[in-house]
Amino acid sequence: MYPLKKILFCCLLLALQGAGYAQLDSLLDVLDAELDKRDFYLAKKEAELQSFDEARERAQSLEEQFEVTLHKVMALESFSFTRANTEAKRLAQLARQLDDPQKIDLARLKKSFIFLSAGLFNEALDTLNTINLDNFSNRLKAEYYATRARCFIDLSDNYPDLELSERSREIATSNLQQAIRHVAPDTIELLSLKGFLAIAQRKPLDGVKVYHAVRKHPDATVRLMAKEHGTVGVNYTLLNMHDSARIAIIKSAIADERSVTREAISLVRVARYAYEMGDSERSSRYIKVGLENANFFDARHRKIEVLEILPFIEEERQQLLRSQRQQFIIFSFLLSVLLLLAIWLIRRTILQNRELQQRRKALLDAYQQLRENNTALRESERIKEQYIGYFFQTNTKFITTAKKVIDKATKAIYAADFKEAKFQLKSFNAKQQNKQLLRDFDQAFLTLFPNFVPQFEALFPPGHSWQEAGQEELSVEIRIFALMRLGIKNNDTISKILGYSVNTIYSYRSKVRGKSTLSKEDFDQAVMTISSTRPPVT
Repeated sequence: MYPLKKILFCCLLLALQGAGYAQLDSLLDVLDAELDKRDFYLAKKEAELQSFDEARERAQSLEEQFEVTLHKVMALESFSFTRANTEAKRLAQLARQLDDPQKIDLARLKKSFIFLSAGLFNEALDTLNTINLDNFSNRLKAEYYATRARCFIDLSDNYPDLELSERSREIATSNLQQAIRHVAPDTIELLSLKGFLAIAQRKPLDGVKVYHAVRKHPDATVRLMAKEHGTVGVNYTLLNMHDSARIAIIKSAIADERSVTREAISLVRVARYAYEMGDSERSSRYIKVGLENANFFDARHRKIEVLEILPFIEEERQQLLRSQRQQFIIFSFLLSVLLLLAIWLIRRTILQNRELQQRRKALLDAYQQLRENNTALRESERIKEQYIGYFFQTNTKFITTAKKVIDKATKAIYAADFKEAKFQLKSFNAKQQNKQLLRDFDQAFLTLFPNFVPQFEALFPPGHSWQEAGQEELSVEIRIFALMRLGIKNNDTISKILGYSVNTIYSYRSKVRGKSTLSKEDFDQAVMTISSTRPPVT
């Protein structure tokens, strides 16, 4: 039946181990948070120690001073070797002043534990050997044997010789059994000693069962659990349950920080675990704090443990720094290449945008020119249509008048009335017809370009006018440029239309241009841009 229980218990442990994977990261985060509060916990510890000093100053008797000093020694025994040793000497002095053998041996017991915490195993054993157990109660006897057991367990771990190591472990086991005999049943002290005995006897399963019982006990303190977490971590390691062992050691380190225990080694072991897991940043931080703790307490054997792992962690940290430096160089190079590429792309984009803007501007200019040309063509088409109508109308009138004269002259000639024929032919006045033609031209032109005269005169200085107010016919000067606006620019053609010589037309054009505020070319261009306000004929 017993093997079955053991198998079931092992299965339970394996299940717990599987659940422990998720706890590692969260516990490390908790440990990091506790390390960040080291100054807070230290200040709280110093305030506690200060309160002992104040209580001792208020003490009315040596008995009261002894009790206060005893509590201060217990508060210092895992905090600072130098200060604890000083207070232990004061405790021994008070015991001698009281001339109380039990108190003298109690002071020796506390001093031996302080030596043990500092790694002074021989000094601790020598001090324990001076104690008379007849002066102790069962509780103090249990503490005495437990202290001796721890001395021999630590010696066993430090002996290079296997035979000496096993002999020390046997002595430790014997002392623990003695301690258990002097402890009251159903107490947390009994459970703690049984867990320690499981370590000495290398019975990890028993140790784990005791650990779970200690955890449930109502009297379990933070300081006690710091030790129990560390103890069960060793048992889990023996069971090859490494993740559970790591969880337990991390919990021990957390409890050490909360109880301001500087003598413990749990944080150094967590640093080793972090190193094994490849978390160089954490391992470096933990080993640094662990070394600070060892130096603060001045525990030589703890310093040795730290120095055993420190070179590996430091080498890993240096390797990480070299790797990070190399990655930084590569990253910087790649970033520089990307930056140059980005600059090239930005420059290319700017040039392309500039080229696109130029093309867009050219297209807009071309479009605007096209619109202007289209407007001009439509206006030219409208002018052409108007003037074709005007041409046919004028020619029809001219032909009709000429035909009437010819018909009448022809009838007179047939009638041999040459006098009448001569009269009819003389009645056709070419000069008068030409004047009428020009008046019709003026009327048709002003119909197409009603604003031509004011826009034309706007090209000259204020007060200068080429057309009298109320004058229906265009002046010669305006008529010349009106013909030019219609596209008739040849002086010879204009002279024939207006009935002037070419030189006269040239003189008129030069005189008008000379009065303008514009140059010759700009003036001609401005005249050609005078537009009709009437919409094109559809």
